[in-house]
Amino acid sequence: MAAKKYQVFVSSTFRDLIDERQDTIRNILDLNHIPAGMELFPAADVEQLEYIKKVIDECDYYLLIVGGRYGSLDAAGVSFTEREYDYAVTTGKFVIAFVHGEPEAISVKNSDIKPELATALNAFRDKVMNGRLVRAWKDRQDLQLVVLKSLMHAFSAHPQIGWIRGDTAANEQVLEQSNKALQENVELREQLAKLTTQQQPAFENIADLDDVVQIRYRTRYSSSRGGSYTDRTTTLKWRQIFLPLAAELTTSRTDGVIFNAVKLAMKEVPDEYAPYDMNGMDSAKIKAQFIALGLITAFVSKTTSGGYAEFLSLTAKGRTVYMGDIVVRKATPT
Repeated sequence: MAAKKYQVFVSSTFRDLIDERQDTIRNILDLNHIPAGMELFPAADVEQLEYIKKVIDECDYYLLIVGGRYGSLDAAGVSFTEREYDYAVTTGKFVIAFVHGEPEAISVKNSDIKPELATALNAFRDKVMNGRLVRAWKDRQDLQLVVLKSLMHAFSAHPQIGWIRGDTAANEQVLEQSNKALQENVELREQLAKLTTQQQPAFENIADLDDVVQIRYRTRYSSSRGGSYTDRTTTLKWRQIFLPLAAELTTSRTDGVIFNAVKLAMKEVPDEYAPYDMNGMDSAKIKAQFIALGLITAFVSKTTSGGYAEFLSLTAKGRTVYMGDIVVRKATPT
């Protein structure tokens, strides 16, 4: 799953909380999320408020810091900070608020002295503290601790829509579709293998893996005059051919793997010549024998070059036989 980034709108009065705002924005960035605010436009007016509303609409969380000032007022005598807050609440944004717990301890230069502003601030504080995720703070260091804790809790317990890079989302969608297609492909192959096994005719007295088969092949001798070939035969058990063939068929392969399996089997035979190629009819006989035994299945599929070819694959029975033969068992006590 791609990492989701949340956009957090940071709202407060400006000049008295510059450091606190910067600390909060830095904390949001440290958590790998996206801060939003009006750092470049500290002056407030009605036109800017309409723009701020659009920014809030795009955010996942609304974070409010209340200190000792009520802030710049609009024509109706309401601060732009309170307007932002009211809009966030009205539009259903998840609000995280931090209200100074000791307003009387705030320095005079960062407090509203005028009675009407102080009254408005107290009313705004009461509004914010009623029914919201609110934390009190008393100084800059204390504020950043509660900001971090509150943001991590909100991201975890109250996840929002968030943002994901467009290319990451597309890649995830393609990956999900690809995985689904692969799973369906596996299921279809298993169903096809079962149907193929069910439809195979029953043969009487068919040779099993411990019987032998004679394989015709050629060796090649190279000299300065060119190459010469010698026809030869070897006798192998069907099991000797099947085990290296099954090892090759951990993924679907074309029938060229049959000759590779015969070469590997012949390496285990003392004084046997290394084959240059093998008789085509014997290769076809090996394929037919293992299909008849229900150990492999053959199907036609598209190649990487865009054409079509026949592929061989192990059946469930073939995998069981293969694993039963190569698995290492405990030594029998003497």
